[in-house]
Amino acid sequence: MSGIYWLASYPKSGNTWLRLLLRSYAAGGAAVDINGTAPDGWSINGRTQFDESIGLAASDLTDAEILAWWPSVLQKWAQARTEPAYLKTHTMCRPFDFTLGVVYLVRDPRDVALSLARHTDRSIDAAITIMGTQDKIMDRSRYRLQPGLLQSWGSWSQNVESYLAPAPFPVHIVSYEAMRADSAAALSGLLPVLGFQVDHAAVKAAVAATALETLRGQEAAKGFVEAVGPHRFFGEGRVEGWRDRLTPAQRARIEADHGRVMARLGYLDADY
Repeated sequence: MSGIYWLASYPKSGNTWLRLLLRSYAAGGAAVDINGTAPDGWSINGRTQFDESIGLAASDLTDAEILAWWPSVLQKWAQARTEPAYLKTHTMCRPFDFTLGVVYLVRDPRDVALSLARHTDRSIDAAITIMGTQDKIMDRSRYRLQPGLLQSWGSWSQNVESYLAPAPFPVHIVSYEAMRADSAAALSGLLPVLGFQVDHAAVKAAVAATALETLRGQEAAKGFVEAVGPHRFFGEGRVEGWRDRLTPAQRARIEADHGRVMARLGYLDADY
């Protein structure tokens, strides 16, 4: 059976940790090398693959043309496979008919702002601005050719709501906070949506193999290929770290931009 299972999230919501958890689980709970070559299909956003598929250079296309071509590129790639693919995405949800299912990982945007600022080496205020920008497109530049294609993040609220909307395929919403509180239970709950049988022994082993302390230790020893800028990729992974790191003004900006969706997810009082 061909098709795509999406591992989706707004950036800095725990997607990389989730992918490593799944990689370990698929290997029976084995240890994972954070810099090891991923199984075919675990990520895709390459410019070269896109260019070869359509016979045109993405650098010669507009943003709108790239986004219009992308579904046919993905479908062609997926149909050439004999097994499902598991792809990471930070883009807003689109109802592709070759989608088999989605796991969407959501995180309190106040914590996302802190992690995004560190990851991109920007100020917290700059990260809050990115998160609040409607129809935000990332990874494009007029000054240099990016190795990956542009990504249609939208604002944090747009991104989340695109996955909360009704879809013609199963969508499982799981919070980063739930993953941190009980990783085994959260992983067991999302596996069926991705076509996996639940093996509780393998779940337990995968959770142990991908503890954040272990991943941080690997990065400290060897670095991490996905890290950008001067900061390490794997941070503290704190829940509600925003309480002692955001100023009242920064907190107010995030809640003004995203309060309605935050309330829908339980991050704010329902009467916000």
